[in-house]
Amino acid sequence: MAKRQTASKPRRLTVRMYRDILGDCFLIRAPKGDGTANILIDCGILQGMPGAADRAVRIMKNIEAETGGRLDVLIVTHEHWDHLSGFAQAEDVFARIEVGELWLAWTEDRRDELAQTLAEGRRRALAVVELSHAAAMAMADHASPEADPEAETMDVKPRKFGFSELLAFYGLSPEEEEKEERNPTALAATGKKKRATTGSILEALRAHAKSVRYFRPGVDPVPVAGLDDLRAFVLGPPRDEAWLKRSTPRKGTGEVYQLAAGGDDDLFYLAALGAAGLDDATEQEPDLVLPFGRRRLLAFDAPATGVDHEEREARRRFAAVYDRAEDEWRRVDQDWLLAGEQLALKLDNDTNNTSLAIAFEIGRGKDARVMLFPGDAQVGNWLSWGELAWTEKGEDGTDRRIGIEDLLARTVLYKVGHHCSHNATPRERGLELMTSPDLVAMVPVVASFANDAAKHWNMPFPSLLARLEEKTGRRVIRADRSVVDFQGIATKHADRPAELDRKTWDRFLEAVREISDAEGPLAIDYALET
Repeated sequence: MAKRQTASKPRRLTVRMYRDILGDCFLIRAPKGDGTANILIDCGILQGMPGAADRAVRIMKNIEAETGGRLDVLIVTHEHWDHLSGFAQAEDVFARIEVGELWLAWTEDRRDELAQTLAEGRRRALAVVELSHAAAMAMADHASPEADPEAETMDVKPRKFGFSELLAFYGLSPEEEEKEERNPTALAATGKKKRATTGSILEALRAHAKSVRYFRPGVDPVPVAGLDDLRAFVLGPPRDEAWLKRSTPRKGTGEVYQLAAGGDDDLFYLAALGAAGLDDATEQEPDLVLPFGRRRLLAFDAPATGVDHEEREARRRFAAVYDRAEDEWRRVDQDWLLAGEQLALKLDNDTNNTSLAIAFEIGRGKDARVMLFPGDAQVGNWLSWGELAWTEKGEDGTDRRIGIEDLLARTVLYKVGHHCSHNATPRERGLELMTSPDLVAMVPVVASFANDAAKHWNMPFPSLLARLEEKTGRRVIRADRSVVDFQGIATKHADRPAELDRKTWDRFLEAVREISDAEGPLAIDYALET
């Protein structure tokens, strides 16, 4: 048995954000008697990041060393690769770490009927997205010069769809799966295990933890790791399906700092179901209708066997016109793939909206401070928090109501949702309610990777980042920045009108610390008084 490591004891509660990853991994360490309570929230890196597996191993080794190989609580916010991958990529290291409690949202509870309905819908949607990816690849192969010598001269350019990136959020890399299916013997010979998915990682975590707890919003505040002065207020995900489906902000409402494009995906979804071989898709989804019957959609794609000469000739004339290179822009045969792409985007947002969102209260009473960890909750999750309220006895013996306005007003640390994307931090019902002068934000983002030529994700979103800087006095801790960067900001902005004074900056700089290992920078610690 591996020798148990000895964890260091923090003077104050510390929040460690692991650096240089587009993904979430946060280690909270709180004084507990003569020891320390260790809470880990997620551990994942987006697929495609260079050196992700090696980085995950470094992170997990650091977690093992800092905690002495013991996590009191492991919180997994939702089933996305950039929140889960580290447990598989650093599997050998994580196997040495004991996990007391695993906290999951009610949406992961197999005993919950609504959770199972949502899981089945996600399974079907993923199947359609995978089909769409396969069809897109087949069309691209068919139009390539290798498959069709005339393709190059005809300037046939198949559309590019983002299925691979979206499937990667679930660990479902179609390219890697294809390699395994082509040569399973070679895979076995390497001694490597079959690729992990988010589903298989969650299964392994359930088996690894001593106990598993599922949380619904609004339950009584939960003491964390047995601490009386660290409580979790569970905010989301909501039980109301209408809130769960509200991933896209409504236009003209000012819900976020910029509105995403809206749209109805029902017809897209149904068309994709039809393409998946569900001949009578309206029986599967009775509330939806196809604009054309399936027979008409496939009429010119069906074999010509058994048709009369007139119809065969009509098909030939149609094909001669439809396939002309100069009219390629008119073609609609790939348009249904946009359905799969839109469905994939919706699936991604809806999964984000199932995030286990928690407000951690440090201390007790009306002056207790709050750390907000919303996972990647989208607008519906956030807005549902307004329906929650807790009542407890105040210091004067009277009933004290705690609602989301109170929790946000006392928030001194905000883990910015979804890597500071435009639609995961509401404006009026979110950031604008965070009024503490001590507010600090932590942003798990690597802008150079999120905004590269392939993705153009616009993270961090400029207007949201600007408002975060205003609200925090520029105390925004980013995963792609170092402590030296904060020192430079302090030197440039301290004591300017409408900026923080030098004393406040010095207090903040004293609370942040760079964490490195033998290979270089690894994380940033932020310490809060308990």
